[in-house]
Amino acid sequence: MVGGGVTATAPWWAAGSVVALWLLRETWTAFLSRRKERTETDANVDLIKGLSDRVSFLDQRVTAQDERLQAEMLLRLRAQEEASALRTRVRQLESTLRSLGAVIPPEDPVVTA
Repeated sequence: MVGGGVTATAPWWAAGSVVALWLLRETWTAFLSRRKERTETDANVDLIKGLSDRVSFLDQRVTAQDERLQAEMLLRLRAQEEASALRTRVRQLESTLRSLGAVIPPEDPVVTA
């Protein structure tokens, strides 16, 4: 285009290079977006796995605590039953002693916990 006048058309290589640059930019953007989405997906998978592990650990702790509470309730129930049986036995013995003429003072009304 040396020595010629200014023409209204651009050379073919200029249009081709613009299209090639546009395609390269779109490809690179898609590649970076895919990489970013993959990283986010991996992070989400790790987060969900961590949360699942935490929930299962908490579930195990709650189960163990429930078992301990159940065992403690059974022990307390047995202790109450034994205390009731002992109170009945003491009353029976006091009654027997009274029938034999023993003087047994009344219980102290102040109950200490």
